[in-house]
Amino acid sequence: MHFAGLPFLPIDEILRNAVMFPADIVQTGLKHEFRMQRLDVSFLSDSLISQMDIFPIRIPRKAPFRISLGTVYDFEAVLVRVQLSNGVAGWGEAAPFLTITGDTARTALTILEREIKPRIVGSDLMVFGDTMRELDRSVPGNTSAKAGVDIAIHDALARYAGMPLNGFLGKRVTELETTQTVGLENREETVKQARSLRADGVTRIKIKIGGDPNEDVERIRAVREGLGMDFALTVDANQGYSVRQAIQVLKRLEKYEVDFCEQPVHWRDIDGLAEVRKNSPVAIMADESVHSPRDALEVIQKRAADMINIKLMKSGGIGSARKIAAIAEAAGIPCMVGCMVETKIGVTAGCHFATASPIVKYADLDGHTDLKIDPVRGGIDLKGSKETLMEGLGLALDVDMAVLQNLAL
Repeated sequence: MHFAGLPFLPIDEILRNAVMFPADIVQTGLKHEFRMQRLDVSFLSDSLISQMDIFPIRIPRKAPFRISLGTVYDFEAVLVRVQLSNGVAGWGEAAPFLTITGDTARTALTILEREIKPRIVGSDLMVFGDTMRELDRSVPGNTSAKAGVDIAIHDALARYAGMPLNGFLGKRVTELETTQTVGLENREETVKQARSLRADGVTRIKIKIGGDPNEDVERIRAVREGLGMDFALTVDANQGYSVRQAIQVLKRLEKYEVDFCEQPVHWRDIDGLAEVRKNSPVAIMADESVHSPRDALEVIQKRAADMINIKLMKSGGIGSARKIAAIAEAAGIPCMVGCMVETKIGVTAGCHFATASPIVKYADLDGHTDLKIDPVRGGIDLKGSKETLMEGLGLALDVDMAVLQNLAL
């Protein structure tokens, strides 16, 4: 599953033109003026962002979730609500994972309150492109905090337009197939959890690897021998191997019909990732190596991956994720949309982005399934591997404020 083409435009040109939003198109003739000074659009008062509310939360998990980068015991995040001056509100979520996004719920809370909120409140969604650029420029990094606001703005804008979010983004699909995940467990527990998922109708299973190479191979062998070959199987090493280990493990996994392996080596080692891809019989998906459009360009130009995993929390939200998808599409690189541990706000946003993006061929959107409680109502319904998007405007969800208050961080 190797790609056939590479982008030939200069990097800056690709980044500039990868995505053009409807508001950008409408206001193209005024772009120069927007850069010089903030345009007075107060007469369009019903589309102003009049308020931003921030809700830090902690939710216990049903069980610890272990990967090669660490173990998650409780889930901490920040929910974001933006309200327009006409009363329309949109919800977003900042769900950081320190060893991947480099931030935490507490740092996201600080950035949202001190840096992002003062810049965004008062913005007008009729100049949507300017609002998103202001969000991107508000602070370096901190992608989960940016994603929380980006998702809330997209939700509000789609509701304002009277459309489901994926329809607003260009395509209306109401179902997708997702993997469900088994963590980095011992052999017996791996088989037990995989068997339980199959009993629940799951047709695509992802198993975390990246621990002891020999034990990882034995875990995959035990799953295939115990459960058969009639379901799709992928693996995710979360940077757990050296280049040599990754090549050896993937050669041994070939006979177990593994569809692809996510991020076998360190995220910065793009040359090493390319070496693994060159020598692996299993397709390679870049995950932690791709946070931004520029990262996607580097991975593609170095022929380091067959596929790219786009996550809204890594990219800073739907706006940047669309640019990554456009670059991948230009290069003929299939994408997957994944998630962190998230409530149904983040996962639903991922589903809408995935179903609106033609280059997205896979989904790994089960990050909400092991939370003991989720304050979100609606959005999506997951049964087995079938994820159904609820009917309604924007993300088609709401938050139970009474439950939310009991989850305050």
